[in-house]
Amino acid sequence: MAEAVNGASASAHSNNSNGIEVSYSSAPGETSSLLNPSGSAAVGGTGSSPESRDYEDATPTTTASGGSGGGDELEKPWPATFGRTITLLAGPHPGDVDLVDKVTKSPKLTPLLIARKGKRFKNAKGSLTPELGGRFPTAPAMAKYHSLDFPAKGAASEAEGIVHDNMLERERKALEAKAYRLNVLGAKGSHRPSKPMKDEEMALHSPGYHREKQTDYVRKQTMEEEQMKAESGRDATFSQCCFNMANILMGVGMLGLPFVFKSAGWIGGFFVSLSFGAVTWRTSVLIGRELNGDPRPCHTFDDNPYKSPTVPGSSPTARMRRPINTFPDIAREAFGENGCVILSSVLYFELFSCLCIFFVTLGDHLHILFPQMSETKHMIIVAIVLTIPTALLRTPRLLSYLSAVGTFATVSVVLAVVCSALLEGDMTEKLASISEKAVVMNEQKQYHILWRTSGLPIAFGLIAYTFSGHAIVPSIYSSMARPQDFERMIDTTFLVVLSCCLLVAISGYAMFGSFVEDQITISLMNTAGSSAELAMTMLTWLMILTAFSKFTLTMFPLAIGMEEIVAPLVPSEKVMETVSSIIKLVLIVLSLCVAIFIPSFSFLCSLVGLICTMIVSAIFPAAAHLKLFGPKLPLWEKILDWFFIIAGSVMAIVGTISTVGI
Repeated sequence: MAEAVNGASASAHSNNSNGIEVSYSSAPGETSSLLNPSGSAAVGGTGSSPESRDYEDATPTTTASGGSGGGDELEKPWPATFGRTITLLAGPHPGDVDLVDKVTKSPKLTPLLIARKGKRFKNAKGSLTPELGGRFPTAPAMAKYHSLDFPAKGAASEAEGIVHDNMLERERKALEAKAYRLNVLGAKGSHRPSKPMKDEEMALHSPGYHREKQTDYVRKQTMEEEQMKAESGRDATFSQCCFNMANILMGVGMLGLPFVFKSAGWIGGFFVSLSFGAVTWRTSVLIGRELNGDPRPCHTFDDNPYKSPTVPGSSPTARMRRPINTFPDIAREAFGENGCVILSSVLYFELFSCLCIFFVTLGDHLHILFPQMSETKHMIIVAIVLTIPTALLRTPRLLSYLSAVGTFATVSVVLAVVCSALLEGDMTEKLASISEKAVVMNEQKQYHILWRTSGLPIAFGLIAYTFSGHAIVPSIYSSMARPQDFERMIDTTFLVVLSCCLLVAISGYAMFGSFVEDQITISLMNTAGSSAELAMTMLTWLMILTAFSKFTLTMFPLAIGMEEIVAPLVPSEKVMETVSSIIKLVLIVLSLCVAIFIPSFSFLCSLVGLICTMIVSAIFPAAAHLKLFGPKLPLWEKILDWFFIIAGSVMAIVGTISTVGI
């Protein structure tokens, strides 16, 4: 609704996909839009004034990392907690108890849970009210005066216009009160003329008044946030972001890289590793540009997208769209609410599959140390132990140190495999002489093959699982002190990660050939001599601790996402604690059942890689890139995006069918 206010026409619109965007127009053709660095609306620019605070408090806010962590999470579309909780997997947090405590908290219950997906809800009087944050009463009937400059809008726009008009009225009264106080002080003091007061009153009707106030507000907020960030040291440097990104990519999946070469051969292994590494490198860059809100490289802009005072789309040098915070928000912006729900379901299914893989890893490594017990019994015992740090207790200090275990384990595995290959060399002849696997097919002593077409599907699945982790990229992007360096950080990280992966794969396959297990640490332990037995035992225990810690950390984002679904039905915080524990126990039992039913590390990793990682890390980033920026993209980028979509879909379908049929 447009209404004449003090002789100046004003319009307001709202975009509530990830916060509220408010724009004012004091005259046709003059529009000013304001988004504060967190992605929510900053209104009026009065900052701490009581008049503006009433409206600001009613506006949902989102932190730069993607989650508010406050009580308004349950008033946002699912999954509002993903951006906050996935930060736990974004890197090691040794000793950072406050951060771990924040990201592992259950969603806070609020007295009024607004219906999701923008649906309208009934207030206490039984009448329908649009979703405006749950703070506004039912608007009374009022006369409507439509401006000739703007057409009439729907009920939701009328309600937003009422809020906007009320805010303008409060600002007008505040300025009048301020002018009155200045007049009184001037009369009692230096008897200053009233002309400045008249200028100030005239400023209320100035066409650029609101725009100037908003710009000043954004600059003030930006300076305050930069000062706070400098004091807290939360902004991650370039090297820290490279380290965190590498830590995500080089996880448990790295143990199966020599098995990739065993499945596809020397040439096939190199082809799979290099090709999918290039695909995931490109899609990581695309995710950064989608978060930045522009198809141009991130280094094109010299400011932080979450702090920029420039209105998106206001000029050729400005970003096309507003910046995005989380992975589900990219799906919501590109494909709507249904697309966000589908992608989020895939993300949570991937997290659940990782729990199953960790169970299998724990069972296999414990069986190597204690062969008198079966893998299944080991997994059951581990499941019982895992209930303590996950379901029964939430110990942020313990979790903060567990997050650093995986990093140390990754470095240890790379060094152990490379050093063993250099010291032991080719062990296939020795293994063939003592192994029952030395059958007729190996009469010509071909323990290393060049190419195997039948092994390509499982090889693609394994390498895809190794390069998974794109859902955590937004957390790293938003934590960067200089997001302009994001693409350079991705280039450096993928170069290091791909080099380490090839080192492990080549060393492991050269050493064990066709006798390599689907987890290289098991092969190292089985062939360790008396001199290296202690070192290999320590490495095995380290992998057990790594799988244990990763299971515990992965559980929280998944469980909290499930809690967010049932939270509207929970009556109190005390009941919510019980529900949270039950959800974690159910997830432990379900993942244990899957691990017992499918106790194959390579099979599970390949399925997860072909189904989940192909969607999350290859198909979706390219599809969202086309959807968000299609008209502005050059032809070669469109062709490349379509190639990723089609090739990823074919590989996911054909590879899954072939792997399941093995």
